[in-house]
Order: sequence, then structure tokens, then C-alpha cells
Amino acid sequence: MKRWIFQNFGLKALAVLIAVALWAYVGSRQVLERRMTLHIEFTDIPAGVTLGPDVKTLIPAVLIGRPESLVDLDPDELKAVVSLKGCQPNQKLVIVHPRIPDLPNGVRANVSDLQVPLIPAPDPKDPIGKKSRR
Repeated sequence: MKRWIFQNFGLKALAVLIAVALWAYVGSRQVLERRMTLHIEFTDIPAGVTLGPDVKTLIPAVLIGRPESLVDLDPDELKAVVSLKGCQPNQKLVIVHPRIPDLPNGVRANVSDLQVPLIPAPDPKDPIGKKSRR
């Protein structure tokens, strides 16, 4: 029995050190996915356009990163920002990609594209809507 333990002891100790180093490396590279539902904030809404009544106000997101970066994130403190810059007043539907600002380093977000229904705003010079009836 002693012979099994002490024969090639240096190689056995080296094997244990390599195993511990590999375990520590794999443990430190662990990546976590956390699903959250975030509130949507609309920015850069062009003049002459309002959001449709059935516009989404919440969007699902998957945050990917190291566990210590994700564990303290609160969905109420994060938001998905949707910019409507570049929309034309005559568009009825626009497809945009929300972005999530203020994420910690090493955390990235996967968010699907969003369809935003738009309604032309009423013309303040035409309160009855005569132009739109023509």
C-alpha cells in the first residue's frame, strides 16, 4: 500500500495541482443567464407622431454574464430604451431594437426587436380633422 502512495509521488502531486488549477479556471469562467422583464422607455419621438394604444411597455430580456455581476441587478433599476429617431410621421409601424444602458462590465443583454405602432398626431391647426377626411 505504501508503494502505491509514494511511488511516482512527484507526478501524483503535479497531477493534483493541475486538477486544482483546472477546476479553479473553469469555476472562474462560469457564465450565468438571468431572464428579466424590463420597462420600456421611448425616446426621440418625432413631432406629429404619438404611440399607439397597444404599444408594449414591458419587454423580456436575457442578461448574460458572471454570477457576481448579475446577482445584484434589480429589474426595477434597469430599463430598455427605444429610440424612435428617424421615424417618419406617416409610418404606422416601426421595428426597433431596444438597448439596455448602464449594464455592469462583462454583462450583455439579448433583447428581441420590438414593433411599435404609431399614430399620426392630430394637427393643432385642424381641430375637427377635416384634412384627414379628404
